[in-house]
Amino acid sequence: MVALRNSLIWPFLMIMVLHGMAIFLFTRGFLLTRTELPHFSTCSDISDSPCISPSSYSSNLNQTHLHQLQCWTRPVVDRLVIIVLDALRFDFVAPSACFEEKKPWMDKLQVLQKLASTQGSSARIFKAISDPPTTSLQRLKGLTTGGLPTFIDVGNSFGAPAIVEDNLIYQLVQNGKRVVMMGDDTWLQLFPHHFEKSYPFPSFNVKDLHTVDNGCIDHLLPSLYQEDWDVLIAHFLGVDHAGHIFGVDSTPMIEKLEQYNGVLENIIEVLESQSGPGGLHENTFLLVMGDHGQTINGDHGGGTAEEVETSIFAMSLKTTPSSLPLELNTSCCELHLDKENMCINSIQQLDFAVTVSAMLGIPFPFGSIGRVNSELYALGSGTWNLESINVGNRQTQLNMQSWMHDYVNVLCINSWQVKRYIDVYSASSIIGFSSEDIMRITDIYAQAEESWSHTIKNLLLDKNESCNTMLPIKRQIDAYSDFLASVAELARSKWTEFDLKMMGVGLGIMLITLVIQFLGIKRMNKTCGVNFPSPGDSWTSFGLIFSIFIVMIRACSFLSNSYILEEGKVASFLLATTGILKFRNSILKKKMLLEVGCCISFVSLHFQINY
Repeated sequence: MVALRNSLIWPFLMIMVLHGMAIFLFTRGFLLTRTELPHFSTCSDISDSPCISPSSYSSNLNQTHLHQLQCWTRPVVDRLVIIVLDALRFDFVAPSACFEEKKPWMDKLQVLQKLASTQGSSARIFKAISDPPTTSLQRLKGLTTGGLPTFIDVGNSFGAPAIVEDNLIYQLVQNGKRVVMMGDDTWLQLFPHHFEKSYPFPSFNVKDLHTVDNGCIDHLLPSLYQEDWDVLIAHFLGVDHAGHIFGVDSTPMIEKLEQYNGVLENIIEVLESQSGPGGLHENTFLLVMGDHGQTINGDHGGGTAEEVETSIFAMSLKTTPSSLPLELNTSCCELHLDKENMCINSIQQLDFAVTVSAMLGIPFPFGSIGRVNSELYALGSGTWNLESINVGNRQTQLNMQSWMHDYVNVLCINSWQVKRYIDVYSASSIIGFSSEDIMRITDIYAQAEESWSHTIKNLLLDKNESCNTMLPIKRQIDAYSDFLASVAELARSKWTEFDLKMMGVGLGIMLITLVIQFLGIKRMNKTCGVNFPSPGDSWTSFGLIFSIFIVMIRACSFLSNSYILEEGKVASFLLATTGILKFRNSILKKKMLLEVGCCISFVSLHFQINY
């Protein structure tokens, strides 16, 4: 007996070790993780950078807002209004002329299209590219931290923990900005005790298309007349819920978009009415944006084009700005509507936090790896109007040069901050970057810094207004942009791209363990004389097939992006079906009392836990 036990224990231990190894390898390749560092940026950190301090630089550029507290960058806007339309597809905002086929849901937000196409307008439409996973919590986390939330965070989508790493909202509060929030209560879960005022509404009921939106509408318009905020955030959920329940090509979706068009018209009317000299919104900046897109069926969470492509509409309430250098302009212009020209620009959501921080003059979040977007920053700075270029205008050229000087210094700070984060992350995280990757991006940064220290910094401090300074400044912008793009590419490869080789090895080892288990069962059957039910037992065969079928359904259901919405119903259905079949089997075997008692206890426990 002892010999038999010893002969069976070794296969058992081998199976346990192989199972553990398979799970470890698969999860390392699939459940990508990123260490959150407990470091926060402060205004005093800028003294450690090689860049020009804002206090000495602002006077050189002869810019306004010198009365404001100077921190990392010179603030270019005073107030910011952020309207988040959850699950806003790119084709909800862009004109139908930009697409091969016109769909019923297109051209419903006409107020945004009209403003972006008006000649001399200070409004632009951006195609915003998000990073998977495209669930609301991860996108809000990415938008505010400037980082790349990993797939493992999806489990927190409906139980959002507070964000503990440095983020845009924290920096706003720490630097004296008053933030007001209304709408999706996820913001309050992510940023507790951060808002001056908050009007949260429950977001979990996807069948409710109106409660959150109506709450936003009731509080948003009155708040625009108030002076007790610097940043106002309103998060609407109707489009997201309409997509989940009815799909994009549905009447409720079109009705929601038309409702949003009317709401946005009222918001813009209020802002423009008070945007004159000395007005409440003289230097207010408006952002209407989505956190992610959605498929035709209303799903999101993955990385398809429909899910990752969303929109940002940006509008400055300043006087019509001057021109952006063509070298920095990445817009693609299309004719639409009444043959008017509209330029669609592109921006990575990764760049949102650092760009807004630069515009408001606050420190960049410590873990941000984004790049200050030139088009959005120029729009906030009042430096963009492609239709009003006047080459012979000396003042326009000086203004352009002044903006270029400002932007290259912002990129210097941006690059220094990202390099600092990468260095600290590599030294602190168990799962850091490889030494080869660190050396590569360090070399790119060193080359950019050498050019900055020897040439550009002296040009800016010498107040050289010669047009000859523009070419080296453009080269310096390209150098910093290359560095930031390299870091973003490296981070995506580590935090958003699955390691398919490691996942394959894990699955292969798991299959090997199944073979070992099968051989072990056969050996135990021969050694111990255990008799398994014969294949002729019809009920046993049916039970085996049914069990495999249930397990397969349960496993495949997790591949659906929207499965979590119906998980409770699916699990209850499968459990109830299994219980009924087990009850029938118990009656046939005349073991009803014992087995039915176990089934009832299990079902009761399930409902107590879930309901």
